[in-house]
Amino acid sequence: MNRPLKVMILEDLKTDQELIKRQILKHNPNSVFTIARDKSGFHEKIDWFLPDLVLAEYNLVDFTGLEALVHIKEKKPFIPLIFVTGELNPKSPIEKAILKVADDFVLKDDIKTLYCHVKKIMDINAEKVNKFARALTKQNNQKIKILKTISLLENSGNFSGKEELTSILKSLEADLQEEE
Repeated sequence: MNRPLKVMILEDLKTDQELIKRQILKHNPNSVFTIARDKSGFHEKIDWFLPDLVLAEYNLVDFTGLEALVHIKEKKPFIPLIFVTGELNPKSPIEKAILKVADDFVLKDDIKTLYCHVKKIMDINAEKVNKFARALTKQNNQKIKILKTISLLENSGNFSGKEELTSILKSLEADLQEEE
C-alpha cells in the first residue's frame, strides 16, 4: 500500500488521536487525516472528506462506534471501519457480533499492530473494488453485445423468429439495466 491514505479518526481523546496518527504515518507518511470527535463531526466530515478508511473509538460522549458502523454500512459500504478501542471485549457475545460486522478491531493496548490491520483491510478492500470493477466491465460488455445484436436484427431482412429474438434481447437489456 504505497499511496497516501485518507483516514477519518473518530476519537474524542486528543492523545489517542495522536497515537493513531503516529502509527499510520510511521508506515504511510503521506496519509491525510480528518478528526471527528462526536456525532455531528462524524456526519459532517464523512461526506466531504470521503475517507479510504475510518478508525473509530467504540464509546464517545454522544455517539458510539456502532452508530458510526451502521451509518457507514448503510450509506458508504465501500469504506472500511476498524475499531481502535480499549473497551470492546471480543469474547462477549454482543460485542463479538458487532466485530463481525466491523472490518476489524485493534485494542489500544496493542496499538503498535494497527498498521498491520490497516494494510490487511485495505488489501481486502482493494480486491473487493477490483472484483466490482471487473463485474461492471463484464456487465457493460454484455450490454454492448446485446445492443449490437438488436441493431443488426433491426437492420436485417425478415426471417422466422426475428420478432421473438428481438424481444428476448430487449428483455435481457432491461434485466441488465435493473442490475445497476
